[in-house]
Amino acid sequence: MSTEPRTTIRRATDLPRAPWRNGRGMTTEIALGGTPDDFTWRVSLAEVAQSGDFSAFPGIDRIIVLVEGSTMTLRLPDRTRVLRRDEPFAFDGGVPVRCTVEQPTRDLNVMTRRGAARATVDVRVLADGDAPVVVPAAGTVVLVVLEGTVRLGATDDTTLGAGDVATTGERVELTGAARLALARIVLSPAV
Repeated sequence: MSTEPRTTIRRATDLPRAPWRNGRGMTTEIALGGTPDDFTWRVSLAEVAQSGDFSAFPGIDRIIVLVEGSTMTLRLPDRTRVLRRDEPFAFDGGVPVRCTVEQPTRDLNVMTRRGAARATVDVRVLADGDAPVVVPAAGTVVLVVLEGTVRLGATDDTTLGAGDVATTGERVELTGAARLALARIVLSPAV
């Protein structure tokens, strides 16, 4: 039986930054299932200072959510997609993608190894006085506070501020005044 806590908290100031695989930007590593070179799933925040090509991740499914900035345009081989803030967009991480931005942006990326895991992403806004948002225990949930503060638990057990992250497999209740992203990762059953 594991004695590790089922909910881990990482503060914004402790999150490591790394250059993109193609060297054209920076990523803040938020949470990882595996190692940086051999992950089952990965959640990160990318800083996009200029237009350019995305790094290729063959065999990886990606969900991207623009979290800062007005728009980002993605050109994929079969379509063009204009991203607007807080709207998740899923695509094959192995296809060539060119992004165009008119000003610096930040985006949340959730990557899962095809056949090993799958993910969903939801951006929510909480207001003080609202009923708690209940996050059920199902898979792994990575909560990223984009703005404001969030309390985990009915008795203000833990407060997270902008940029802080909670990773959990437990049922949690969220209250506060905040904009946050919830990435849910579910591992595929063994074949």
